[in-house]
Amino acid sequence: MPAPHAPHPRPPHSAQPAGRPPHGAHGHGSDAAHHHAHGDHGIDLGRLLELDGEVHADLLDSATARLAALTEPAQPVRRILDIGAGAGNGTLALARRFPAAEVVAVDIDPAMLERVRQRASAAGLSDRITTLEADVSGESAGLGASDLVWASASLHEVADPERTFQNLFSSLRPGGLLSILEMDAPPRVLPVELADWEERVRAAGAGSPADHPDWTTEIADAGFDAMRTTQLVMDASMAADGPAGEYAALELTRVGVGVMDALELTDRERLRALVDGWDGPGGLRELGEPWIRGTRTLWTARRP
Repeated sequence: MPAPHAPHPRPPHSAQPAGRPPHGAHGHGSDAAHHHAHGDHGIDLGRLLELDGEVHADLLDSATARLAALTEPAQPVRRILDIGAGAGNGTLALARRFPAAEVVAVDIDPAMLERVRQRASAAGLSDRITTLEADVSGESAGLGASDLVWASASLHEVADPERTFQNLFSSLRPGGLLSILEMDAPPRVLPVELADWEERVRAAGAGSPADHPDWTTEIADAGFDAMRTTQLVMDASMAADGPAGEYAALELTRVGVGVMDALELTDRERLRALVDGWDGPGGLRELGEPWIRGTRTLWTARRP
């Protein structure tokens, strides 16, 4: 997929990123599977989610293009549900990809839904984007009929996955398309020169098994068919004085919440210097281009 700058060659000892254990609370992911549903100890979660969408815009574009190829014109899309919409990255991308469709952002957090409404207004899309405060794993989710369901980095948060998939199946019209995007692991964000150091810092966190939910069984058990999986890759260097620099700083701040106490003194000081004043002396901006990399898995399946 296209990248803002050509990626650096991957260093020989760079490991596949390790993820975090599933959270268990039903909430929103909005293209950031590694974030808590209700924030990370004072971190501006909404801003981090928005930046994730900006930095991964090409990946989102690639994902929604695949959905369009699987639907229109043979299966027109008139109503879309964005499940666990968060800050609305997927909502906005879907509204732009499907200009004839209403897109409904579904989340349990009213503050996030207000953020979606504000972003929709700023983008001139308020006439086609609506919001719904609902628990998708609830007994009566009240989602309404749709032609396309999108859930990005949110289903691993639900309290009852079996009921959730039943609700999603019921919400789709016959022939409708289910699409699920999950981060295979949290992204890596530091320049190539610090890739090995970033791995060591992240590994200091207590317990980090791969957080890559495999929804294949749940999708099949719910009655969907024509299932496909695709891996989407992000591997690009981006300017430090743009969204990528701020994104890298917030992401490392989030990482620091969980690992600071486990780090050696020199690593703690280095991490604080990188993120406390990311655009000042010793901050991320001085390091050059953040190297944003990671993979996400896209599932698609149809309701017969």
